[in-house]
Amino acid sequence: MFRKTIKIAENERALVYQNQKLTQVLTPGLHKIWDMKDDVEFEVFDIDELYFSQKNGERLYQGSASLKEHIQHEKLQDTEVGMLYLDGMLRGVVAPGERLFMWKDAGEIRLDRIDIADTPLVEDKTLYLINKAGVNLATRLIRSESTVAVKPVAVATVKNSHVGLLYIDGKLSEKLSPGTYGYWQFNREFQLKSYDTRTQILEVSGQEIMTKDRVSLRINLTANIRILDAETAASSVDDVEQYAYKLLQLALREAIGTKALDDLLLDKLYVGETVKELVAENLKAVGVELGNVGMKDIILPGEIKAILNQVVEAQKAAEANVIKRREETAATRSLHNTAKVMENNPTLMRLKELEALEKVADKISNLNVYGGLEGLMQGVVKMT
Repeated sequence: MFRKTIKIAENERALVYQNQKLTQVLTPGLHKIWDMKDDVEFEVFDIDELYFSQKNGERLYQGSASLKEHIQHEKLQDTEVGMLYLDGMLRGVVAPGERLFMWKDAGEIRLDRIDIADTPLVEDKTLYLINKAGVNLATRLIRSESTVAVKPVAVATVKNSHVGLLYIDGKLSEKLSPGTYGYWQFNREFQLKSYDTRTQILEVSGQEIMTKDRVSLRINLTANIRILDAETAASSVDDVEQYAYKLLQLALREAIGTKALDDLLLDKLYVGETVKELVAENLKAVGVELGNVGMKDIILPGEIKAILNQVVEAQKAAEANVIKRREETAATRSLHNTAKVMENNPTLMRLKELEALEKVADKISNLNVYGGLEGLMQGVVKMT
């Protein structure tokens, strides 16, 4: 006959088994246990770990009154989520349907239960506490081994000037305004589609298109689109911008293919107006408004561009020649009129001679005069 001695630290508790049956729970201190048949065994636990996580923990709890004095037991319903607090601090989120066995002496334990059967929405205060404690992680989820580790809360953020559509298990649940939302995602699948409600600029660039007169062009088109009804857009098309791009692309080909190159160059508004007319109603049917549509530029092939340059050069040369002939005709007509006036006016004729003489004299550096001024005047200018 002998005794076994065991020392229990302040943060420890020990289960005493005799003949493999739980008989008592030892608290901190030095303990001496009689072991007459050498069938006494001890199992020591660190209560700072909080959880009494024996595989047969529930059976031991239910069968031992002494263990119940040290263990707090909590059972969640399948539609309940738990917020577990230890000494006022959030320890973690408890998965639905879980059983918890916790050492009472570990601290002040509190489990807040949240019914998620009717609505999965997480209250703002709860979401704040979860994010602050950093427990919105699959690795921090309080669960048993049979429960799949998932991130407790799905966070959905809708940016400014956007509208969000929330789908739960594939069905549209609600329309969200800008802000941050949290949803319990146990046994549910969440998807958020966000749409920008501002006017978007869509570029349809580098389209190789052949005109009616078989000239191949590259056209760059710009269009403004704006989502008016996000629900209609979401239910009608998978990608709004891609859908609008394809419609604009096809309409652009149709508009260019019915016009010759010269007509396109003369009427630059034709393309934008025609494309808008072809596309606007189709986009409106999916909740999208089409604004301004315009052709940024036309890129011609090298040989066509060279030919057009020659045409323009020839046109400008012809215009210049016409102007030159017009000026020459006007000058000749002016000379003719002047001659007719001087023909009947000798005095005016002499003045013109003096004017001409003055111009000649400006170009002469030395002038020798013989016979005096009187001889010069008599030989050059005769006034009657």
